[in-house]
Amino acid sequence: METTSNIIPEFEKLFRHKLQLNNCKLRKKKQENNYEITTPAKDVFLMYWSEFPEIKLIYQAVGIRTQQTAVYERAIRSHINFCVTSLQESRMITSP
Repeated sequence: METTSNIIPEFEKLFRHKLQLNNCKLRKKKQENNYEITTPAKDVFLMYWSEFPEIKLIYQAVGIRTQQTAVYERAIRSHINFCVTSLQESRMITSP
């Protein structure tokens, strides 16, 4: 079984690729395990975790939350689930 420190770069690479399909940008923050996701509609989401793969995603209120925001949020959550599941299946990671 691999450690999460080996898995996180793989997750980040796969997740970044999935976000590019929706023209979203992923920016790693200075604090460890913190990321900022920006959508083409200028919505901002913060993604972080204390124990991988228990990932939290929150909407950063920078404007008015629209129907399009909800669509992006569902897509991002789906990408997170896809990436975690793919890594779990290929690496046999277990949740803490």
